[in-house]
Amino acid sequence: MNPDKVMCKCKKVTKGDIVKAMEKGAKSWKDIAEATGAGSKCGHCKEDIKKFMKKQKANSSQIG
Repeated sequence: MNPDKVMCKCKKVTKGDIVKAMEKGAKSWKDIAEATGAGSKCGHCKEDIKKFMKKQKANSSQIG
């Protein structure tokens, strides 16, 4: 994973920002939006971020 890859172009939120928010307890799309601002402008990134979150959750459950 490239933590510098931008997931929300409007707010310049990266994959790394999303992972950090998840590590701090963000569990849903709404949590991510509140923590990072992602999707709060045009919302175009919402589905991509949801997919990324699902993948991250799957990866972390395999590790832990």
